[in-house]
Amino acid sequence: MVRTMLGNVERGVRRAALALGILGLAWIAMPAAPALAGKAEPLEVGAGKSLVIEMPNEVSTVSIADSKVADAAVGSERSVVLNGKAPGHTSLVVWEENGHFTLYDVTVSDQSSKPQVLLETRISEVNLQKMKEMGFDWTAMLHDAKRLNGTITGGLFVTKVETPYNPPLIGPETDGFATWRRGDGNANFLTTFRMLEENGAVKTLASPNLVATSGDSASFLAGGEFPVPIANSSSVNGTTVTIEWKEYGIKLACIPTVLDGGRIRLYVAPEVSAPDYSHSVLLNGYVVPGVSTRRVGTTVEMNSGDVLVIGGVKHSEQHKTVKKFPILGDIPVLNLLFKYKKTELIERDLMIAVTPSLVTDLAHEFPKLPTDEPDHDAPANHPTPETK
Repeated sequence: MVRTMLGNVERGVRRAALALGILGLAWIAMPAAPALAGKAEPLEVGAGKSLVIEMPNEVSTVSIADSKVADAAVGSERSVVLNGKAPGHTSLVVWEENGHFTLYDVTVSDQSSKPQVLLETRISEVNLQKMKEMGFDWTAMLHDAKRLNGTITGGLFVTKVETPYNPPLIGPETDGFATWRRGDGNANFLTTFRMLEENGAVKTLASPNLVATSGDSASFLAGGEFPVPIANSSSVNGTTVTIEWKEYGIKLACIPTVLDGGRIRLYVAPEVSAPDYSHSVLLNGYVVPGVSTRRVGTTVEMNSGDVLVIGGVKHSEQHKTVKKFPILGDIPVLNLLFKYKKTELIERDLMIAVTPSLVTDLAHEFPKLPTDEPDHDAPANHPTPETK
């Protein structure tokens, strides 16, 4: 009985093995399922460049939709060579010997074009101006004093707080006043004065937005030019004078360079200049001013959208003005009533902020400007009342 059971088991195993072998042969003999259309694999190649596509099986033929954008050919048994011709998009189909086919979405890019960088800039000046003023305008009157048969009235308007007047006026320029009158009314003293302190604030000088190609420069100037005479001597015509123009104002020069990974190397050189007639020279009868200049330059590497801030470019000026009455303005203590003093300290700190950003797409429509007049002929977009 045991032998009979073993025989049955052996026959069952042989039958199962035979069935699995038949199924395996049938699966090998079945044709491969075709690839689904629309499941395209992306490919990118530069114009004028070639790309070799390795296939898992032998290649039978290739087909490309737009031969003006790219062409393709069988390179070897299992490879295809794709050649980019002009920027654009097209489709490539590769058939293999076993009936498989693969669909590719081909993009041909113009690698000769350089990326562009938008430079958002703001140039500001912190005016740390400090000013102090102190001075008195006053009048006095003495009436019926001993040995005085009459009235004495006098005053001094060194500061000119307001328009000189008797009694002194009190108005928007007056910082304070004081009055003294004797009880019997025979004497009085009236004064107005200025005791003022002022501090400056921040103002934006310019905020241009510039676009530059990678590796090229972009510049900005808000100011003007002034003439500089140049004397040229020659043995034939003697001395001739020609004019050269020198720029002044707010200048900004930038050179962005796009690096691998989208980082940007940025060179920034801001400058603020103005004619300085306190250091002028006389040349052939022409007054040529000097130029007061603040300039800085730096190179940094940044990511797109980062902000670079440059500060600490300072310029200081101090002005003092003293007005006083002769002799009386030199008497200690008493000179406060006969002297006007103004001290002005001007400190300017230049601050520059630059934000570089990669330009992915430019505007295709001209934007509307604040000066554009509204189109009255265009229909108004009024909401339509709901129908009940």
